[in-house]
Amino acid sequence: MSIKYTEIKTDRLILNQPVESDIKNIKNLLNEKIFSELTVNIPYPYSESDAEFWINLSKIGLQKMEQLIFAIRLKENNTIIGGIDLGIQKRFNKAELAYWIGKPYWNKGYATEASKAIIKFGFSEMNLKRIYATHFLNNQASGKVMLKSGMEKEGKLKCHTKKGNEYQDHIIYGITNNEI
Repeated sequence: MSIKYTEIKTDRLILNQPVESDIKNIKNLLNEKIFSELTVNIPYPYSESDAEFWINLSKIGLQKMEQLIFAIRLKENNTIIGGIDLGIQKRFNKAELAYWIGKPYWNKGYATEASKAIIKFGFSEMNLKRIYATHFLNNQASGKVMLKSGMEKEGKLKCHTKKGNEYQDHIIYGITNNEI
């Protein structure tokens, strides 16, 4: 399977490939400790080299068809406000959904809007069977996004990841292509 980056448009957003000119804005949005506390892979402090790494990861992920990373942009002015991706597991025809939204843009429905669009894309364009997502126990807001995106809560993954010296339980949500 091979695809090129496409622009996915919603009522208020454009999802497309992150680019080098986004680096400063990405760094500014993610350089808050809360992102490190609520996610597995976002470090704190967050640097421009971390943003460069993420952009390069988007290019490599597309080439290998292992991870499709999209910038989330406001349609009105093309400002990057977050990121969303599908970590593809070809063998099982499924993908893990992950996203982040910059703090100034929280509680406006952008994560839900982007998630719905990427789920639709995963099923219609990539012919995936299943899309799932997880969140730490202390990130209930992310669980609400997953539910509003059409996913169903499936259960708890005990000691699923380790951050520092602490094991993290995750709540898992999922949706299959025959549920949309």
